[in-house]
Amino acid sequence: MVAHPDSPLEQRELRREVKAQLDATVVGIELTLISIVQGLALGVLAAYSVTPLVELQWQTWPYIATGLLAILIFWSRALVHTLSFIGWPLEFGHTFIYFAATLIEAVALTQVGDPARWFALNAVYAAAVWGLYAYDLRVVRRHAADFQSAGERALLADIIRDQLLNIHWLMPAAVLFQGSIWWLVRSQPQLMLVQGGHLVAITLSFLFSVNYLYDGVRVLRLRQHWIVERNTQERAEES
Repeated sequence: MVAHPDSPLEQRELRREVKAQLDATVVGIELTLISIVQGLALGVLAAYSVTPLVELQWQTWPYIATGLLAILIFWSRALVHTLSFIGWPLEFGHTFIYFAATLIEAVALTQVGDPARWFALNAVYAAAVWGLYAYDLRVVRRHAADFQSAGERALLADIIRDQLLNIHWLMPAAVLFQGSIWWLVRSQPQLMLVQGGHLVAITLSFLFSVNYLYDGVRVLRLRQHWIVERNTQERAEES
């Protein structure tokens, strides 16, 4: 039996097809945006790294390396989020926080030679990322009904687990750590600047960043089969 052009069945099929096309458009916008804003951040870091590198100002090198890791973390985490749950409708709040966080990140990257300003700005940057995770959790929960199959539900559970881990533990810890080091640099300059205490702090920050970057790669590897299943399900519904 052929469905009438104006039948509810045909209208539902048309809506699914249009939704899938809009999802693909939003994902393309997100991926382009991520690459552009983090490319700009990389350009800022490169500009402020030339003198410290060529003049062998080795005390700034851990800051440059940590800044590069921050860019890779933002790019990879945003990529994972886009592939996992971003779709139509376009979330302007999510996108606006991307811009705000990148602005703070770029300003922080200009301070590779000033430990006090570096840690202060990175505390603010961590707070912005904290807000981004909280906002994205609301987006995920609002679209929870879209995750229907067993694989999709497993993907949803892992997304929520990772968001809550960052909201309740990792981002608050990052804000506290960066803010505490800023306070120590300002209140104990002899210890932190003259005796090199800031190098211990930036080394710890570097090691955390390496682990966090690796965890983002691990998350994508874990989710890849669920993401494929979700997209396969959507294509099957279209056909």
